[in-house]
Amino acid sequence: MKFAFLTRYSAKIASLTRQARLAAKFVGIAGIAASLTACSGINDSWEVKGGGFLKYSINGQNEITQELGRDDVEIPYVRNQHHYLLIKIPMGSSERHDQLQIMVNEPKLGENNVVKDYTWIQVEGTPRARLTGDSNYVSIDQKDKAKWTATVNLHFEDCRQGQCYTDISPILLKGRMHYWIAEDDQ
Repeated sequence: MKFAFLTRYSAKIASLTRQARLAAKFVGIAGIAASLTACSGINDSWEVKGGGFLKYSINGQNEITQELGRDDVEIPYVRNQHHYLLIKIPMGSSERHDQLQIMVNEPKLGENNVVKDYTWIQVEGTPRARLTGDSNYVSIDQKDKAKWTATVNLHFEDCRQGQCYTDISPILLKGRMHYWIAEDDQ
């Protein structure tokens, strides 16, 4: 009688052990799948594929965050033979239909003048506004093989009424740019 009980008990332990092994395998497979899923987008980051963002406001109003793709910023001598920094926001990538182009010739750390003829903005699809005034600059505080960062301070004609006016106060674009150079281009 004692042995019959032990036989049934060992059969239960053996079946639980099989079930425990199956459960452990399932948990292990689920854990591996979860970790692979969590890491699946790791190579899609700006640090790897290139790109970044420009956070800016117009006349101190709502801050706008605009993503910058790999081809929206031209860093000197990275995939080109240019000696200038060019930042572009194409109208098609802006929810507000803003379009912007900023050019700095021979960029250096610190405050840089912008190239007036190649720097302009279109706010919400209005006519292209040119730079005005003398206090326009792009202040670069990081420029290395992996990342560029800068503060932008630009004054443009006010063209938001469908026509550009030089006799009213200019609009002020203030912003901060972060751009990572793709690992392939470093």
